[in-house]
Amino acid sequence: MPAKTDLSRLNCSLAGALSLVGDWWSLLIVRDAVLGVRRFSEFEQSLGVAKNILSARLARLVAAGVLIREGSERRPTYRLTEKGRALTPAVVALTQWGDVWVSGGRAPVVVTDVAGRPVNPVRLEGAQGALRPEDVRFHPGPGAEPGTRAFLALMAARNDE
Repeated sequence: MPAKTDLSRLNCSLAGALSLVGDWWSLLIVRDAVLGVRRFSEFEQSLGVAKNILSARLARLVAAGVLIREGSERRPTYRLTEKGRALTPAVVALTQWGDVWVSGGRAPVVVTDVAGRPVNPVRLEGAQGALRPEDVRFHPGPGAEPGTRAFLALMAARNDE
């Protein structure tokens, strides 16, 4: 099996996030944990994933601090950490995107609040309200390397044309 591509060379928070939770099993495990799944057997039943793959993904999510493993060695439970719970908006946004662009308007699952009301679509907001994708800009942060700064400067110049 080929080694997983190292995205750290990209000097990008999105690339770093994808290196931790970017494969489909990891995000589906996070989705299930948000829903309340706690035990290995429950993840296995929900996802229909092979035990070895599930075990590896759970271990990686625990090592990354997304999940915490608790309980006995023989029957552990898993729960989201604060870091894991912070993924909820991303999971909801991807689900809502799938509702529109993948499910043909026939969503198999609808995201709701505790009262059963549909959750508003996740959207980008700035100080002045909703943002369109073309309104979004990326600027070098404190961890930006020279290559990242050069790339962002090139994109900023292109956007100013």
